[in-house]
Amino acid sequence: EDHTLWADSLGSFSVLDWIDVTGLMKMASLCMTKLNTMFEPSILLGEVHGAAFLGSQCVRAFRLVEAGMGQDAEDTTSDCWTVCADIVSLLGKGLAHSDAAIGNACSRAIVIAFSYEGQDAPILNKKLFDAVAIVLDKMNASLKKFSSIDHADPNRAASLIQASG
Repeated sequence: EDHTLWADSLGSFSVLDWIDVTGLMKMASLCMTKLNTMFEPSILLGEVHGAAFLGSQCVRAFRLVEAGMGQDAEDTTSDCWTVCADIVSLLGKGLAHSDAAIGNACSRAIVIAFSYEGQDAPILNKKLFDAVAIVLDKMNASLKKFSSIDHADPNRAASLIQASG
């Protein structure tokens, strides 16, 4: 990420200003709301699908900006971390969704949320630990379900394997 694009007139970069200018918190909150609808009896598939991918990009952008700062601004950005963690846990819960389109979107969104450029992954922020634990648990259950002989779905299994790293 190029921090000079988001620097103020004095040339300094603030994560809080970046969150405000980009509208990341508002967009991530909207995605979280749309992802919550995937468990309702009647859903709008397109909204959930779009929220999975946009929400994962929000998580990725925020993770990489925080990691690139080299400082821990958790106190001032805790609300954003909470929303990002909620998105990640909802993506994990969506892995075993009965609709394959939602399950595949969630697994691909997890790949996006934790992707990075370069050889070394940034250290996972502790605010995401619980959400990642949910993802790993649901991923394990989904892999067992969709790669067994009873419910064999090779595309879904491949998507889950890619998400597992």
